[in-house]
Amino acid sequence: MAADRSAIVAGGRIPRAERFLLNRPRLFELLSGPMDLTVVRGPRAAGKTTLLRTWIRARPQATGTVIEQASPSSDVTPNDYWDTVSRKVAEASANDSDDPIVVLLDDVDRLRDPDTESRVLALLEGDERLRVVVTTRSTVVFDDAVMLDVDGLTITPTDLLFTPAESQAVLQARGIDLAPHLLEAVQTVTGGFPPLVQAAVSVARPFGTDYEESRDLARRALERSIDRYVERTLLGDPDLADLRQFMLTISAARTVTDEVATVLAGGDEAPQRVRALEAAGLLVRSTWPRDGEWRFPQPIRDSLMRDLRLEAPQGPLRASGTLARWFLEHGELDPALAHAVEGQDWALTVSILKSNWVELVSRHFRLVRESLLALPAEAAADDLTIKAGRELFLRFGADSAGFAAPTVPSYDIDVSETDTSVVTETLAVGTVQSLILRVAGDFERAAEMTAQLSALADRAIEVQHGQVTEFLPLLRLQWGLTQQLRSDLTRASTELRRAYHGDRPAGTDFIARNAAGNLALGYALTGELTHADSWLDRERRYDDTGSGMSSMVRVGGLVATALVALDRMDVALAAKALVELGDLPDDEELWAFALYAHCQSALVTGNAEQGLDRLHRATAVYDRWFTSGSLAAPLLAATEADLFSALGRGNDTWTALEQARGRGPWTAISRARMDLSSGYPASTLAGCARPVIANCSYPRIRMESALLQSVAHLDMGNAEPAVTLLKRAVALFEQTGMVRPFASLSANAVERLVGLGVALPEAWSASTPPPGGEVFPERIRMVGISDRESAVLEALASTPSVAEIAAQLYVSQNTVKTQLRSLYRKLGVHSRADALLTATRLGLLASRHDTDG
Repeated sequence: MAADRSAIVAGGRIPRAERFLLNRPRLFELLSGPMDLTVVRGPRAAGKTTLLRTWIRARPQATGTVIEQASPSSDVTPNDYWDTVSRKVAEASANDSDDPIVVLLDDVDRLRDPDTESRVLALLEGDERLRVVVTTRSTVVFDDAVMLDVDGLTITPTDLLFTPAESQAVLQARGIDLAPHLLEAVQTVTGGFPPLVQAAVSVARPFGTDYEESRDLARRALERSIDRYVERTLLGDPDLADLRQFMLTISAARTVTDEVATVLAGGDEAPQRVRALEAAGLLVRSTWPRDGEWRFPQPIRDSLMRDLRLEAPQGPLRASGTLARWFLEHGELDPALAHAVEGQDWALTVSILKSNWVELVSRHFRLVRESLLALPAEAAADDLTIKAGRELFLRFGADSAGFAAPTVPSYDIDVSETDTSVVTETLAVGTVQSLILRVAGDFERAAEMTAQLSALADRAIEVQHGQVTEFLPLLRLQWGLTQQLRSDLTRASTELRRAYHGDRPAGTDFIARNAAGNLALGYALTGELTHADSWLDRERRYDDTGSGMSSMVRVGGLVATALVALDRMDVALAAKALVELGDLPDDEELWAFALYAHCQSALVTGNAEQGLDRLHRATAVYDRWFTSGSLAAPLLAATEADLFSALGRGNDTWTALEQARGRGPWTAISRARMDLSSGYPASTLAGCARPVIANCSYPRIRMESALLQSVAHLDMGNAEPAVTLLKRAVALFEQTGMVRPFASLSANAVERLVGLGVALPEAWSASTPPPGGEVFPERIRMVGISDRESAVLEALASTPSVAEIAAQLYVSQNTVKTQLRSLYRKLGVHSRADALLTATRLGLLASRHDTDG
C-alpha cells in the first residue's frame, strides 16, 4: 500500500509567479529514474525549486514518502540542518514498507557545510530505499554526481532552460498564443531562461501578428522587460550591493576566468568575487575540464551590457577593447576578435582581421563573416584588403549556417600583374575567396583558384621579392591544405614545403609546425613512411604551446603519427596518438584523415563494427565537406568498403563502392580486394591492371596491388607471376617499411605466399595474425540473384499478393512461389518484409518500399 506522500512534505502555497510553470516530462523522467542521487544545478531563479514541486505534484500514483527540506536560512547551523533531515528520514524509515523514500534538499550549497557530500552519502548508506535529490546554485558541492560512489545524475543549467515548446506552453497557460516568428523572438531573446520567459508574459500579449516589423517591436519590448527584471532582482538586490559594479564590469567578458576578472576589475580580490557571484547564483561554472570558466546566462549578460552602456557609454567599449588586446597578447584570436567587435572598437577589429586574415577565415569562418557584416563601411574604407574582403562576404549571402553552396563572384587573377598593391590585394582577397569555396565544400573551384594564386605569387617574387615574401608562407600553408583536401597530394606537398621553408615573420612558428605535420600526413597516406618520419621529426622541433594555436596545428601531425604506427603494426603507439588527438570540433577540416586513422585502427584491432559506427556518425556531422571533389569521398568510401569486408558483408561492400561519391586508387584497391575475397581472382587482376592502380605512384597502392595480384595468381594456379609480384611487394617494404598490407591478408593467403620460397621480411612474419584473427576473412558472402528473381523482388516491393505478382509478370503463381522460395533462401529470410529490408541493405533493391501491404 502506498505511504502517505504528503505526511512529511513541507507545506505552503506555491508562489504566484510559479503557478503557471507547467509539467516538464523530459525532466520529470530524469527525476523519476533509478538514481540514488540526483543533483539539479542552476543559477538563481532557474526554476529548480518549482521543478521539484511540480514533479512531486505530477506523480499522484507514485508510492513512497517524500521529504522536503527547504532552503537553509542564514541562521541555521549545519548540525541543526542535518539533525532535522536525519530525524525526518528516521521517521520515514520506521515504516516497514519497501516503498522508496525521496529526500529533496533545496539549495543545499547555501548551508556552506564542507561535509555536505559525505553526510548525503551516509544517508544513502543508511537505508537502501532512500533516494536523494538536491538543488544547488554552485559547484561547491556535488560538482560531478557521476564521480561519487553511488549511482548519480546531474541535471545541468542547460537542461533547466525552457525548450521552445515549453516556452510556448508557459505563454499559452496565460492565454497568450503567439505567431511562430514572435514565439521565436521570445525564445531567442530570453534564451529559454525561466524567469525571463515569465517576464515576457507582461509584454507579449499586445504583440501583433500581421506585420513582419512586429518581430523588432517584440524584441525591444522583451529586452526592456528583461532589463526591468535584472534591475529589480539582481542589480537592485541589497544583498548584492557590494558586487554590483564588479558584476557590471566583468559582464564585458563572454567567458569569465580568474585572469579575465582580474584584467577587467583589477585587484587580488577578483577571484573571490567571481566565486561570490557563483554562490549567489549569478555566474554558472562550466563542467570539468573547463571548470575554471564561468558565464552569466546569456540574456542576463546582454542586459548587464545594455545597463553598462547606459551608465557609462565608454565603459563597455573600453573594457571590451582591453579584453580583446589581452586575448591577442595570449595568441587567442577568436575571443580577441569577438570582444573587439562587441566593443565596437573598429580600428582594433580591422587590425586583428588584417594581421590574422587567413587563420581566422580558415578556423573561425562564421566569426569573421559576422565581424565583417558588423564592421561599418567607413571603418573598412581605408584598407583595400578589408574592404574587398567585406564586400566579398556581403555578396556571399546571408545563410545562417555559412556553408551553403557558394555564390561568390569570379575573381580575375592576372598572373602577369606586377603592381605591388594590386598583387597584395589579389593574393589576400583571392585566398579568402578560395577559403570560402573550401569551407563551402567546393574543393575543385578552391583548388583551381589556389593554383592561379600560386602562379601569381611566383611571378611577383621574380619582380619584387622583398615586398611579398613575408606573408607568403601563411598563404602557401592554406594553399597546400586546399590541394590536400582536394586530393592533389603532389601539389599540396609543393606548397607545404614552400610554406615550411619560407621566410616567416617572427612569432609564426605555428606555420612551420602546421606545414610539417600536413606534409607528414600526406606521406603517411601514400605509404612513404620514411618521408613521413622525417617531417614528423621537424614538426616536433617547434614548441608553440604559448601561441594559442597548438591544438589547431597538431592535428595533421598526430594523424600522421597514428597512420605511420599502424603501417608498422605498432597498435599501442597508434592508440596513444589517437587518444592525444581527442574529439575534433565540427569545424575541423582534417576530419576525414582523422576518421580514416580511427577506422584503420578499428580494422587491425578487430573492431570493424565500432569503426563503421564511428564512420557513419562522423560523415553525418561533416557531410558538407563529404563532396565528390574531396579526397574524403574516395578515401572514406574505400574505408567503409574495407570495414564491411572485414565483417564478411560482401553485398554491403559492393554497395559502398557503387555508391561512392568519389573514385580513386583507394576505392579501386578495395574493389580488387572484394573481388579476390568473393572468389573472382581474374577480376582482381583486371582491376589492378587498370591505370588508376597500375599508374599510381603511391607505395601503399603499389604494395597492396602486388600482394593482391600475387594471391590472385595463386588462386588461378600461376606460381611464376605470383613469385614476381611477391618480390615486388618485398622490395616496396624495403623502401617504405610498411607491414600492414601483408598483415591484413588472410592466414591461408599468408601461408601460401610463404610457400613460394621468397625470403619475407622478419617484420612481416612477426606481425602475421593467427588463424581466426585476420583483418579480412578468406571469403566474404555475396548474394547474387537471377534476372527472374530480381523481377519478382521488384514486384514484391509494390505488389502484396502472389497472384498479382504472377499477373504482372505473366507467369504462373507456382513459378512465382518457386522463385520466392529461392529468393528467400539466398537472402536468409522468411518473410516479405525481411526480404525487402535485406535486399535493400545488400544493394539488390534500389530503394526501400513500403512493406505494410
